[in-house]
Amino acid sequence: MDLVTLLDAIPKAGYINMSATDLMSGSLPDTTPLFVDLDGTLVTGDTLWEGLAALAKTSPPRFMMSVLALSRGRAALKSSVADRVTLGASDLRFNDHVLSFVRAQATKRRVILATAADRRIAEAVAADLGCFVDVIATSDGKNMKGEAKRFAIEAYLKENDLGPAFDYIGDSQADRSVWTAARHAYVVGESDEAAQQIAGDIAIEKVFPDKTAQLRDIIRAMRPHQWAKNGLIFLPLALSQQFVLVEKVLASIIAFLCFSLCASATYFWNDILDIRSDRAHPRKKDRPFASGAISIPHGIGISLALLAISLVTVTTLLSPWVAALFLGYIVITLTYSVYLKEKLLVDAMTLGVLYGYRIVIGAVATKIIVSDWLIAFSVFFFFGLALVKRFSEITSKTPDDSGKIKGRGYYREDRDIISMLGVASSLVSVLIMALFVNSPDVTILYSRPQVLWLVSLVMIYWVSRIWVLAHRGHMPDDPVVFALKDRISILCGLICVGAVVAAV
Repeated sequence: MDLVTLLDAIPKAGYINMSATDLMSGSLPDTTPLFVDLDGTLVTGDTLWEGLAALAKTSPPRFMMSVLALSRGRAALKSSVADRVTLGASDLRFNDHVLSFVRAQATKRRVILATAADRRIAEAVAADLGCFVDVIATSDGKNMKGEAKRFAIEAYLKENDLGPAFDYIGDSQADRSVWTAARHAYVVGESDEAAQQIAGDIAIEKVFPDKTAQLRDIIRAMRPHQWAKNGLIFLPLALSQQFVLVEKVLASIIAFLCFSLCASATYFWNDILDIRSDRAHPRKKDRPFASGAISIPHGIGISLALLAISLVTVTTLLSPWVAALFLGYIVITLTYSVYLKEKLLVDAMTLGVLYGYRIVIGAVATKIIVSDWLIAFSVFFFFGLALVKRFSEITSKTPDDSGKIKGRGYYREDRDIISMLGVASSLVSVLIMALFVNSPDVTILYSRPQVLWLVSLVMIYWVSRIWVLAHRGHMPDDPVVFALKDRISILCGLICVGAVVAAV
């Protein structure tokens, strides 16, 4: 047996992954333990908030029960959430700078996870990563934060005969108590200046960069590209040919802007509820919440501000009835996100309703009565588009062992029937348009209704092309967003608008 093999066989008490080469070279490890915080430090988010979000999505009643546990203290809340939700490394987004440093340090010295998160969650993360020798965390009703964490660290050092010196990585002012007792203070912050504000008068050994919400992240989370869907609010005004009335035009513009802010607030909530599934998605993992650019508490605050601006403005400038419709939209959207999203066909019907809902908002805001023809058309047309979206997801997403698409009420074998239902619904909407063109009602608004047959022909081509592209796998999740970027779709829209103008 050579010397290297012999040294590798010697137990190395107190050292983690210590190699024979290190011993021979004289590069002895640092015997000072390193304690690492979890929330906001090792991971970009907060496990408590993410646990609550997961619980709100999977079981609203259990979510409410956990929230009520807060009356017994924050530790009780954390324990209640951990009882009902399992979080591991695969569910979280890590700060790559901190994780790389921790893994490197784990080859040289003892590294301990010291966090105010519930012990079960902390132990699950530590077990998944494999670079921690022990865990200090909230348990038995004791919230391990601030001074409580410092006392626990000092007790741990004493119990394990490790000496009084230790290093600590944290991210908040609550960690100052720990840093004052530490040999080296490592701080996670947006910048050196921000890190020093967190640490106060404590000297900082090293700063790890942190993802902090920027204006561009907030705008991305608002999804302004989705506001194009809200253009349906202008449809009653356009089809009634009352766009020459200034007060109705202004009402439509106000309704559009306010509803867009309201819808953006719901996008925040949807992204928070979907944070775990988004992280497993190849494209959605870089969304502001999934990536950790925006924290859940900040996101909730911003969304409530958007909603308040929206409701107050529309109530003041339009009417409480429009605000009531906004609240109805929120109820439907939340119900969809929490419950209906995974229900077979009901989810697509709900999406179709939400599209048509925008037309109703435009009608109420402008006090224009919409025709039964428009309502019938919108029901079938938007149901067809919603099925395009589901068809694309069934095609692109990897099913589980049973063939079920994760997070949806569909199986891979549903692909063909969804296609048939979607094509049928899309073509029925064209048929309704054709029947309207041939009805006596059309002569009330149009002097040359025959020109509107061009709209029907263009629509036959467009919906057929959409489904062909979906079958080829060239359709992204949302066909409406696709149409706004597709040159042929834009050309089809311009032809339809031109035909309507010519028919007047």
